[in-house]
Amino acid sequence: FIVNSDLSDVMVIKIGNLRQESDGDIVNLSAQISSNDGNRDMVFRRYSNVAGLVEAEPRPDAFLMMILLHAMKTGQNIWIEDPVDPLLLFELRGDVQNLLKLTFSELDSIKIEAEAREPHEIIQPLEHVATGFSGGVDSMQLIHRKQNDESLPNDYQVTMLMHHDVGSVTQRDQYLVNLEHSKQFANDFGLAFAGASCETTPYYKGFTFLETHCLRTTAATLSLWPLFRRYLFASGTDMQVGLPSLPTRVLDAANPMLLPLLRTKENDFKEYGSGFCRLEKMLEVLANDSLRSQINVCARVSHDNSVRLNCGRCFKCFPFLLVAEAVGRLDQLDRNFDLHSYQHHKPRCFANFFTLALGPKKSQTNRQVARFLRIHAKSVFPISIRALLRVVPDPISDFEVDELLEAFGSK
Repeated sequence: FIVNSDLSDVMVIKIGNLRQESDGDIVNLSAQISSNDGNRDMVFRRYSNVAGLVEAEPRPDAFLMMILLHAMKTGQNIWIEDPVDPLLLFELRGDVQNLLKLTFSELDSIKIEAEAREPHEIIQPLEHVATGFSGGVDSMQLIHRKQNDESLPNDYQVTMLMHHDVGSVTQRDQYLVNLEHSKQFANDFGLAFAGASCETTPYYKGFTFLETHCLRTTAATLSLWPLFRRYLFASGTDMQVGLPSLPTRVLDAANPMLLPLLRTKENDFKEYGSGFCRLEKMLEVLANDSLRSQINVCARVSHDNSVRLNCGRCFKCFPFLLVAEAVGRLDQLDRNFDLHSYQHHKPRCFANFFTLALGPKKSQTNRQVARFLRIHAKSVFPISIRALLRVVPDPISDFEVDELLEAFGSK
């Protein structure tokens, strides 16, 4: 595979002109992405409250990770001007592409032309164990385990939170709210904080955010490579739900296999959370006095004018609050949830809840919550709701309500 300087003769994406510059508290990592479609400068805007970004030499690994799916979809080989980590390069040429092709049938194998970084160029990173932090149930459950699970090894003890803006929040105001919440949480709990922002959407056209969540996040994390030695991906897909759906575009189901393949000489990536169902995570966070009032699950959608961090009635807030009400914790969420909105819009929200549980989407979260409510909260909700709960099919995830409640009560 030989790349000509004139890209018009071959379908190639070139990553070059790698550079780094400081802009106040932001350290920009930039590269030019060139192809038959033209040239585009891509920038990871990086920040951290620990030193290390400015001193580290810029590397192209994050950009390679970012454009891999796009290149496979469009049938374009990749050529990289600067050396790439040898482990990452090897896996992206082989097993990673095979996993992506298993998940997305429209992809083709491509060639990646680059030099491997020499051992003398490898630098010892900081010793932080990082995780992506949105304040949601998945990342909060990992913090809960850090606080309460004595069997959790040191390599899974989070010391740094990362907050990435890679396309999950389209409203700028809401992104800033989430960012400040994460910063404050890290400060309150004595954790280091870092993050990266990049407009990755041009390279994920034709895919939903959830389908590309892992790849976008990994790319942003690789841009921060000197700050951490391990990154824990707090998975929102439990194995019982995810693995059977692997060939149907649910890439996060492959995280236990995919993430270890994305390691470098300095950093590794691990999945955490797929051994727990969503309901179990909700109960663990609700039982934790120091985390309960910090939870940030809101999807906002079209009603982002709430005076609280969480609107209380979107498709993510409502199931969480149903569980909180069932276990007697609802009143303790007044600080960060709009409980008036939750109560006022309950009939409409229940209609949406059952539509998602029974309709084509077959929401496994809603089915888990429905099963929990019909077993545990028989007297909490009106008889009409209890009747509808009985027609919701059981979730894929297997759990015993009594065991979950016993664990909940012991927290």
